[in-house]
Amino acid sequence: MPVITAITERRGIVEIAVDGSVAARVRKAHYDKRPLTEGDEIDLDAFIEEIAAIQYADGYEAALSALDYCNRSRKEVAAALRRRGYVQPCVDAVIDRLTENRILDDRRYAERLAELQSKKPVGVYAFKRKLRAKGISEEDAGEALSAFDDGQQQAAALEAAGRLYKKYADLSRREGRAKLSQALARRGFGWDAIESAIDQLFE
Repeated sequence: MPVITAITERRGIVEIAVDGSVAARVRKAHYDKRPLTEGDEIDLDAFIEEIAAIQYADGYEAALSALDYCNRSRKEVAAALRRRGYVQPCVDAVIDRLTENRILDDRRYAERLAELQSKKPVGVYAFKRKLRAKGISEEDAGEALSAFDDGQQQAAALEAAGRLYKKYADLSRREGRAKLSQALARRGFGWDAIESAIDQLFE
């Protein structure tokens, strides 16, 4: 059976090393209800399940508090709980309950984010990357992406190009167009939107 080789605490989180590797990170308040001793053998899965049961009520309240502060995706809430020392079975149970209660809804979250981002000079590919980073699935992202149609992207690219133009104003027309095109591409715009914006700007 695995052996506990180290127990260390830092900033209210207890790290438990088993056979030389960190196997669990637990909030000290919860760990104190089920303390361990270095050198003891441990059934790690059973310990984690016990801690999850102890943590569940607090974990749910912590997730609600995180959502009061700002809207978040399932992935973001889960990551926030893990950072605060909640074990994975507890995190999974909390996320499932929040989802069942429609408090967490990645599709609705993506649509709200799209509504905000579509009013800014943001390229659709940059927005897609943002959704992926937040753990939003392709299916949940689908409806949100409809806010970034061709007309919206052309207008957004033109606005972004106008903001960037001064940076390249002293270059030759050819070099300025090339640099500005590259800058817009880095901001996630497609080539059709870039070409339309550049043509309008340089006219």
